[in-house]
Amino acid sequence: MRIVIVGGGVVGYSLAEQLRHEHHDIALVEKDAAICQNVNERLDIQTLCGNGSSPRLLEEAGIKGADMVLAVTPIDELNIVVCEIAKQYEVPARIARIRSNEFRGRDATIDISQMGVTLVIDPEQVVVDSIMHFVDTPGASDATNFQNGNVLMRGYHVTESMPLVNKTLKDIRGDNREHPMLFIAAIRDQKAIIPDGDYSINKGDEIYGIFPRASREAFLHLFNHSSKQAENIIVTGDSLTALQLASALEKQAKKVTLVDPSEVHARHAAEILEATEIVHGDCTDSTILNEVSVRSADFFIAASNETEYNVMSALLAKAEGAREVIAIASELKHDRLFSSIGIDHVIHPRLAIAREILEAINRGQIGRVVRIRDLDVEAMRITAEKDSPISGKPLQHVRSKIQKGSIIGAVLRADEMIIPDGNTVIEPGDQMIVITYTRNVPRLKKLFKSR
Repeated sequence: MRIVIVGGGVVGYSLAEQLRHEHHDIALVEKDAAICQNVNERLDIQTLCGNGSSPRLLEEAGIKGADMVLAVTPIDELNIVVCEIAKQYEVPARIARIRSNEFRGRDATIDISQMGVTLVIDPEQVVVDSIMHFVDTPGASDATNFQNGNVLMRGYHVTESMPLVNKTLKDIRGDNREHPMLFIAAIRDQKAIIPDGDYSINKGDEIYGIFPRASREAFLHLFNHSSKQAENIIVTGDSLTALQLASALEKQAKKVTLVDPSEVHARHAAEILEATEIVHGDCTDSTILNEVSVRSADFFIAASNETEYNVMSALLAKAEGAREVIAIASELKHDRLFSSIGIDHVIHPRLAIAREILEAINRGQIGRVVRIRDLDVEAMRITAEKDSPISGKPLQHVRSKIQKGSIIGAVLRADEMIIPDGNTVIEPGDQMIVITYTRNVPRLKKLFKSR
């Protein structure tokens, strides 16, 4: 596919890197010369430095005949203009990153599709969803959803007291026949492997599993966790993300408290949030944390626009007794440092947005790849095309064609998730989550393409 990306920041760069990895023809337009130079040095793609709303520049980028335009600059209006131009060049797929409620959702007064946008990506909602994955499955080290949230992939660190310690994956699967689940990756001594049924789980392992939502409670039980409703969740921040997050959490917890550093924003929050307790205060102050009973908090989530405030308040909340803490960070560096000093989860909005866009692109038949802890194992979702080598045959008949060390972890058919065995027949249109080593991805994809 020919894809034109407008915006070369973290979102645009991440998209270009992944889509180039998937062998698409990529052109990137960015007005900042330093960013352009960085992209040129790191990625083998066409890079043009200039205004993304310039028809001349977009023509140089190959917008004539392009299959898709991704407008992901921080400026809503520019992204809309890019999509409108792309519409006039008859580009079929036009995706825009849009933050303002004036252009989307219930507050929108116009139909944005009439302005050339075929799909809107809402940055705040993407971040809220990323956080809700962890609230949904307490204790997880990593979390991704597929199939509109009906299929979950979760990672957990294994401790000595967990029911699955010293059991083989074959035994665990046998004990949970009524609750489909499949363990797809294991990390031991910083090395990721794709385990077989004889793999025995040790304490200290980090284990990744995939399962339908109906199996969530059984899966969590293996790690000494439960999906019961949280008693107390504290959110802090004077951002739109904090408001949307508190609103979403009202359905998930018995008590939600929003600690707002801005008095003006706190009054605005009180007008919008019906079941959330609003407190004006600064969560880098332990007095405020004690006032909102942080010791009893199941989750403390720092969601302001300031990374430093989020990190400091989350660290203090953890020290004061919060069970699990999450911080939003705009900077990508120091991730491992944050984890090592006590922050359970660091959410990077721009990387989350890039992942969401890749998921949206996947609905257009492009495989979406999720890296597992930045190691050499990937979970790839891909559609079986008609007359492809893998479709219409039991898996046992095509097993020899599947790269060694790769497994088909799940078959997604309509809203159903199937844990396949050798007798499973792949039908055209089925989506599969394939777990494989990075080096195998290009060859595996050929199995799913029409001859």
